[in-house]
Amino acid sequence: MFANREQKVAARPQEALNVAIIGCSGMGRIHAEMAANCGLNIAICADKSKKAASELAAKYGAKAMTDGLKAAAHKDIDCILIATPTPTHLMFVEAASKAGKHIFCEKPLARTTADCKKAIAAAKKGKVKLFVGHVVRYFHEFEGMKAQIEAGKVGEPGYVKIYRGGMFPGGPKGWFANYDMSGGVTFDCAIHDMDWVRYVFGEPERIFCQALLKNEPIPIDYSQSNIRLKNGMIATIIGTWAHPSGFQVKAEICGDGGMIQYDSKEAPISTMVRDTGDGPSMMVPASPVAESPYQREWEDFISWVHDDKHQPRVTPEDGMIAVKMAEAALKSSATGKPVKL
Repeated sequence: MFANREQKVAARPQEALNVAIIGCSGMGRIHAEMAANCGLNIAICADKSKKAASELAAKYGAKAMTDGLKAAAHKDIDCILIATPTPTHLMFVEAASKAGKHIFCEKPLARTTADCKKAIAAAKKGKVKLFVGHVVRYFHEFEGMKAQIEAGKVGEPGYVKIYRGGMFPGGPKGWFANYDMSGGVTFDCAIHDMDWVRYVFGEPERIFCQALLKNEPIPIDYSQSNIRLKNGMIATIIGTWAHPSGFQVKAEICGDGGMIQYDSKEAPISTMVRDTGDGPSMMVPASPVAESPYQREWEDFISWVHDDKHQPRVTPEDGMIAVKMAEAALKSSATGKPVKL
C-alpha cells in the first residue's frame, strides 16, 4: 500500500512516547505501524477481540488487553490511538482525558456534534492534546491540488467535485452495515472530502444530500452531497460503498482560469465481478509515495504533543465541524430538503 510500509525511522529520544492502540483491526494496525515508524513505543494493544489484540501486541512486543478503557488510563501510557467504531470514540476520549493522556482519534471524532463538544470539553479539562485523523489533508495529491489553487493556477475557483469510495467495508456482518453506528458512506467516507473542501475553500452555508443506506439484498450505499459555500462556490461530494471491488478517488476543480483533474485509477474501463465476501475492515486509497500520509499526520500530532506552539493541521474543532457537515447531509437525505449550517 505504501512504499515505506516496512521501513523504520530511527527513534528520537524526545519522541519516545508510550502509545496504547485501542482497536486492533485495519486502521489500528496501520496507525500502530505509523507510530512505530516515528520512533514511538507501542506499549499496549487493546481490543475486545483477544485474538486481534494479541496478534498486534506480539508484533511490537506490547501488552495485550481486552479492556480499552483500562488501556486508555494505564499508568505507563503517554498517549492513545482510538481506532474503534465511531460511537465508542467519546468514552475513550473521556477516559484518556481524565487520566491525562494525549489522544489521536481516527475520524470521525464522534457520531454526533453533541458528542464532539463533550470530547473537546473533556480534553480541555484534562489539559491534553486531542488530534483528529482527517488524513486527506496530508495526502500528497490533495496537498498538490491545494498548492495549485493557492498559486492561482485555475483562477478564481467556482466548482469542485470529489468522488471517493469502493466496495462495502466489512460486509453484511460488519459494524459499518449498522447505519445508526457508522452513518454509512456519507458519515464515514465522504466526511473526508467535506473536511477538505472546507479546509481549502471556506465555510459551508447549506447542504443537500441524497443517500441509499441499503442493506438488502446486500449492504450498499451511495451518497451525493451538493454544498453551497458562504463564498458562493458549489461543491459536489460523492461517496460510494457500491463498487464491486477496489477503491478510487477522483477530483475536479474548476475556476475561471483553468481546471485541475485527478484520478487515482487511471486505467481502461473494465468489467468487474462483484465480490460477495465480507470485504476488508476498512477502505483506504493506495499511495506510491515514500512517506505515508498516515505517518505524516502522526508526525504532526507528535510535534504538537512536544511543543504547545506547534499548530497542527487538524484541530479538534475541525473534526467537530466535519461531523456537523456530515450530520447535516444525513438530515437532508432523510427529509429531502437542504439543511443550513
